[in-house]
Amino acid sequence: RCKMKPFILAIFFLIVILCGSLFSIYYIGQESDVLHKQLVELERHIDSENWDKASSSIKTFKHNWADTDHIWSMLIDHNEIDYINMDLGELEAFIKTKTKEDALAKISSLKWLVKHIPEKEFPVLKNIL
Repeated sequence: RCKMKPFILAIFFLIVILCGSLFSIYYIGQESDVLHKQLVELERHIDSENWDKASSSIKTFKHNWADTDHIWSMLIDHNEIDYINMDLGELEAFIKTKTKEDALAKISSLKWLVKHIPEKEFPVLKNIL
C-alpha cells in the first residue's frame, strides 16, 4: 500500500500540470481572438483615415493589452510580448502623425504577432521539436 502512494501522487501532479497547460492555451487563444478583432477594427479606422476613431481605438487596445500583457508574461516567451509592445508604441506614433501607410504596416505586424502566439503555444509536434 505504501508503494502506491508516490505513484498516485505523481499521477495527480501530472493531471494538475496538464489541466493548467490546457487552460492557459485556451485562455491565450481566447484573448488573442479579442485582441485581433480590436486590431481589425483599428485597421478599418486607419484605412478610412478616421484618425479620431483610430486614436480612441488604440487607447482601448492599449488598455486591454496592458491587462493581457500582465497575464501573458507569466505564460509565454517575453520576446513575443516585447515585439508587441514595440510595435504598439510605433503604431501609436504613426496614428498621432496620421501616417497611414506606416500605421497599416504596423497593424499588419501586430495582427500577425497576436495570432502567432497561440499557434506557437499549442502543443503540436512542430512546436515541440
